[in-house]
Amino acid sequence: MESDSVKRIESIDVLRGITILVMIFVNDLAGVSGTPAWMRHVSAQADGMTFVDVVFPAFLFIVGMSMPFAIGKRLEQGGSLWEVWKHILIRTAGLLIIGVIMVNGETVSADGLINQQLLLLIGYAGVLLVWNKPHGVHKNMISRLRYAGLLFLVVFLFLYRGNDATGIIQLRTQWWGILGLIGWAYLIAAMFYIWLRNNITGLAGIVALLYCVFFADAVGFFENLTWVNSWVSIGGALGSHSAIVVSGILAGMMLRSPKSHSDRIRWAALYGILLAILAVMLHSLHDVHRVFTYNKILATPSWCLLSSAYTIWIWVIIYWLIDVKKWKDWAKMVEPAGTNALFAYILAPILMYLLELVAYLFGGYNFYYALGGSFAIGFWRSVVFAFFVTWLAGVLRKAGIWLKL
Repeated sequence: MESDSVKRIESIDVLRGITILVMIFVNDLAGVSGTPAWMRHVSAQADGMTFVDVVFPAFLFIVGMSMPFAIGKRLEQGGSLWEVWKHILIRTAGLLIIGVIMVNGETVSADGLINQQLLLLIGYAGVLLVWNKPHGVHKNMISRLRYAGLLFLVVFLFLYRGNDATGIIQLRTQWWGILGLIGWAYLIAAMFYIWLRNNITGLAGIVALLYCVFFADAVGFFENLTWVNSWVSIGGALGSHSAIVVSGILAGMMLRSPKSHSDRIRWAALYGILLAILAVMLHSLHDVHRVFTYNKILATPSWCLLSSAYTIWIWVIIYWLIDVKKWKDWAKMVEPAGTNALFAYILAPILMYLLELVAYLFGGYNFYYALGGSFAIGFWRSVVFAFFVTWLAGVLRKAGIWLKL
């Protein structure tokens, strides 16, 4: 056999790193003038998808692929169910909290008690102090840092002022942000994975069930659950997004089994074809109702399935290069983002807020924003920024600064 069931699949880390790199790139490119439509998200009214619309579901799929290696391995090694659930709930809470902080950064009021950028940096400092896992630091010091981080988060909570928000605490969950949506989908998928464990047929049925949840929500089946709907989208976050993660779990289960390289590649390619066929079949009904269109904002099943197919096919190529041919040198540039994905992702807005704060303190001119005035220059600005963030995440990781939920 080419590999055993417990061997780490390096191509998953590389795929995660590429996804984070592209995510940082497209987020930055969104602020560049003249960016063509094919490099932006499609609108909620459109029927279609660009490569930008595949980035978020790709990360959801990778979350699922990793689950059998993380949760599954813990359970197989005798980890208690309570400890596993504790880990899942803490990770979910962390993703939700960080997601809310990030999404509220988009609606922070200029009329707040302190400078907007300084306030947001206080919030991110709290995140780094609470969830950082420094190497070689005494446990007592780590505890002190976490208490300091909690203090920063409390200060952020009470000082934050949002546009059109009222009350002492004006932080709102809004749509939870990307990390928050990942947190909800992770929680739902983990629940079903722990319940069914290695039952592939059962988990495939859960994927279908979760897509049914989306359709049921679209026709108003859950409209009486106002207390749930006021917090989170049942059809999107709890339905179709979670279905992507469970689809990734099925792929991860295949990878953990002791198959040869050729068997893995063949199985993954066929799995992608099946997902794509299902996507096209659902999309054939797009004239019947918009829930059958390809649309990221609506989180339609057609979009979910086709994005999942693209992701597994891209993984096949990376797997062949990294794990089969051992051509790994090219992947070193994305390795920091793959092994320290969460930190690399939040590092981008931290740097943006630092640049804005410096501009505020020294006359108001932001040279970085000025570079985005034209697409010809702004495109390369975003490319350089994405690779710089990835590189810096690696440097800081070596210095002991990284996030672990």
